[in-house]
Amino acid sequence: MARTRVERTTWQGQPAWRKTYEEGGHRRRIAALRWLARRLGANALLAPVPLTAERACRTEQSMINRLAALGARVPPLLQVGERELVLGDLGPTLAMACRAERDPAARQALVLRGLQAIGDVHALGGYLSQAFARNLTVQAGAIGFIDLEEDPATTMSLAAAQARDLLFYAHSTARFLADQPGVHAALLRTHLQSVSAVVREEVARTAHALRWLVPLARPFGERARDVAEALGSLAAACR
Repeated sequence: MARTRVERTTWQGQPAWRKTYEEGGHRRRIAALRWLARRLGANALLAPVPLTAERACRTEQSMINRLAALGARVPPLLQVGERELVLGDLGPTLAMACRAERDPAARQALVLRGLQAIGDVHALGGYLSQAFARNLTVQAGAIGFIDLEEDPATTMSLAAAQARDLLFYAHSTARFLADQPGVHAALLRTHLQSVSAVVREEVARTAHALRWLVPLARPFGERARDVAEALGSLAAACR
């Protein structure tokens, strides 16, 4: 899998990002994760096949163009090379905004806004690469999508790719609402009622397959507790 390096730069006086793709990555770890996903029957967790630096760069261009055609907010392609892109800036990430927001109601609104933006993409037949909160942006209330160098549809069905978005988003946002018991699960439950039955079943199947991790993860560090919080929230949302 290609590694990426991102550096802040400017383009015609405006903030931008230079993203460079390099050979390397965690091929053994990805292979292990793919094996585990198959063993669990969790299609939505299958990692895309590792790409060369050039293919990862082309994939990101393709994903950006595809999402832009759906009306999603994605970074403009300012300069294109074989292993490098210069991308427009979309503002701070949703994760940064949630960490900085002290007001619980405003934080809940941010998480909901991101979920709704993902839902808008799904309603038009689209999907993302890795829908973690760190890969969504928020600027003047508008949600954007970044880090699109993977194409899950090369490995799984559209329904599984959309379920993957929801699973990744749930995993990365549960921590921001941990001080509001039940709220994160309620947001997910309401959203799942609006998606297709096949996507809902894929999310429920994966949540069920991973349920055994919840009691194992809770006693460990912050990262493990975040995983447990997200899995518990997903399980509650799928009941």
